[in-house]
Amino acid sequence: MDGWLIIDKPAGITSHDVVAFARRRLKNPKIGHTGTLDPLATGVLVLGVGSATRLIEYIVGCDKEYEAEITFGGRSNTGDSEGEIIPTLNSPVFAREDLEKLLPKYLGKISQIPPQYSAIKIGGKNAYELAREGIEIEMQPREIEIHALKLISFRYPKADLHIHCGSGTYIRSIARDLGEDLLAGGYLTRLKRMRVGKFNIKQAISLKAIAEEKILPLEEGLVFSRLNLTIIEAAKIRNGQKIACRGGEVCEGFIAGFAEGKLLAILEAEKEKHTLKPVKVFV
Repeated sequence: MDGWLIIDKPAGITSHDVVAFARRRLKNPKIGHTGTLDPLATGVLVLGVGSATRLIEYIVGCDKEYEAEITFGGRSNTGDSEGEIIPTLNSPVFAREDLEKLLPKYLGKISQIPPQYSAIKIGGKNAYELAREGIEIEMQPREIEIHALKLISFRYPKADLHIHCGSGTYIRSIARDLGEDLLAGGYLTRLKRMRVGKFNIKQAISLKAIAEEKILPLEEGLVFSRLNLTIIEAAKIRNGQKIACRGGEVCEGFIAGFAEGKLLAILEAEKEKHTLKPVKVFV
């Protein structure tokens, strides 16, 4: 039982709740998720089952797409509607054009301050744990990348956005920052994740539909170049040995090595040595 489950997470439960539910349904195999969705959020939650848990680190870094609803005219201590909402006094009523003019500012590689209510580790604790204890932490900015940001609909005080972003982006921070730029305050009131890497919402199933036959093969989510190994190369890989890069083949970054049509290993290119070394082997 190895592969991926693509879940359409409902609102009101945590990502860990989904993992626990899937374990019960599948009779306790090893399962992990590839990126937390807040209880408010819905949509694509990718679960790695069995050997796929060893590939989760590669899926976590994939780009993502979201549909988000932002409500302006107030601020939230959590950045979303689940926190304490403080209405903005004399909040300006702005037009669609005012919001659209701001969006290009958020495209490309930008600096973003994560919300304090986040899972970022600070001194061995999650930031949200410190926030709940009343400890204020100055969150440090970090670089993220926004590939696309499009306004789908607008009727003050609500705006619907489509967001295509890199890993590590906080949509709650985008809502907060847009609100500050418009002098109105803003917070997230709805969020649906539409895609994670190669997995999209059309593949997602409900919690009740979780079953072994719904598990997608290991190779479905891989974003690496694929290399079909010879019998001799496969034997070396199984023994933890390196193999030589072939002329004309990709010899850079990570590569998925296949033997007899099945994923055998994740290989890492040693460009200067012109070799591929196994970093994860599936036998």
